[in-house]
Amino acid sequence: MNVPEFDNYQDVIKFLRTGGDAWYYSMVEEYMDMIAGDIILDEEFDVEELNGWIENELTSVQRGYEDYVDNQRY
Repeated sequence: MNVPEFDNYQDVIKFLRTGGDAWYYSMVEEYMDMIAGDIILDEEFDVEELNGWIENELTSVQRGYEDYVDNQRY
């Protein structure tokens, strides 16, 4: 899977405006909604936190999928 690595706030906004990858779009949108009241200036946006959050979400999805598959085996 090609996980997006954002370099700055403008990259994130461009990703959201162009639709980005459908798999990650909802993750990025959810993150931005969670911090909506916290951002005042572009310089205050912590892109590393977003990148880490996406990685954490992917790990959670992967674990859930693996648990599901393991429980489906007879």
